[in-house]
Amino acid sequence: MASGSCLPEDMIRETLLRLPVQSLLRFQVVCKRWLALITSSDFILTHCKHRPKHSIMLTNTWFGENYGISVLEADAKGKTEHRNLPSSLMNNVVKCRSIGSSNGLLCVYVKNTHNVDYFLWNPATRKHRLLLFPPTLGHYTPRTFGFGFVPETSDYKLLIVDDASFEGNLILKALVYTLSTDSWKEVEGVTASRSYLSPKISVVVQGMWYDLIFREEENIVQGTLREPRKVPSIIKFNMANDVFSKIEDGLPYDNACGRNMNLMEYKELLAMGIYRDEETTFELEIWTLMKNEYCWTKLFVCRPLPKIMTMIPLGFRNDKEIILSDYSTELFYDILQLYDPSTQESSVVSTYEDFIYFDAHNYVESLVSVDAWSSSCVQMFS
Repeated sequence: MASGSCLPEDMIRETLLRLPVQSLLRFQVVCKRWLALITSSDFILTHCKHRPKHSIMLTNTWFGENYGISVLEADAKGKTEHRNLPSSLMNNVVKCRSIGSSNGLLCVYVKNTHNVDYFLWNPATRKHRLLLFPPTLGHYTPRTFGFGFVPETSDYKLLIVDDASFEGNLILKALVYTLSTDSWKEVEGVTASRSYLSPKISVVVQGMWYDLIFREEENIVQGTLREPRKVPSIIKFNMANDVFSKIEDGLPYDNACGRNMNLMEYKELLAMGIYRDEETTFELEIWTLMKNEYCWTKLFVCRPLPKIMTMIPLGFRNDKEIILSDYSTELFYDILQLYDPSTQESSVVSTYEDFIYFDAHNYVESLVSVDAWSSSCVQMFS
């Protein structure tokens, strides 16, 4: 330690920034100077930026006696690393699902035989915390969620969306949790005509929450009335000012799309994956929405693809390979694949029968705390 103390401060810092979280947790006990450095907000931010940004967290799975997640590293070749959720979260659990991932923090929804809980969990530090739900806010039956970092306010927020149908309309209401204040509040919702929410978990991109909703319209082809068309639109929620709105025009949609659509993030832009199912064409289109939200741009087309009615795009790895989920009629469970548009080749990531859901979130190991932040910590990602 005497020789180590003679090293320049900058050299120590640059060396520590390149170490994984587990090593840094051990090195906190080396000396007070290292402890102060490793736990400083500036170091935590810079370390997070040094870590690989394109690992994918796949949730949720069942490993014997516990729920868990699978992490597909950026350079992994189809192999996933399994991690169990903390055992203290798993008492009498009947349902568990990941809501979102941001800067190393994972938000988890846990339903047990008595109630519903929401947790923040950092898998790298193995710390977790219950987000206490105020009983004064009444009963909410969550239909969809959102969790993410809000750049405008340098804060984290959890959004819980509930809905009720009234005279053919979908009426949304919401609760919002803010990490810096450790508090919940109700938010005025929005009404969507004759619509229903997508069953997939939504996506948060740069502090904006998006989800697909569908409305039914008459479908007359050559004078024959067929099954109603499911016409999509996007509902969004600005997590900076807690305001709902809708995007209804200009979506890249036609009759061939069906409902095999999903929203994702691509290079800090909202992306939409559309699986087209026509008599002779089975292909996946990926579109991105420009930051002004007035123009969709076709990124690429994945072809040829098999005629699989349940194929759904889940996200990206390395902003290159597309993660696809499809149901095997031979195996009777979902298969997860990576598809490379540049080579038009796919590879199987997993065929585990014990996957309960296939959800994909960008993930990066970090030292970010699950606790409500102090004023200095809140500014670290600004």
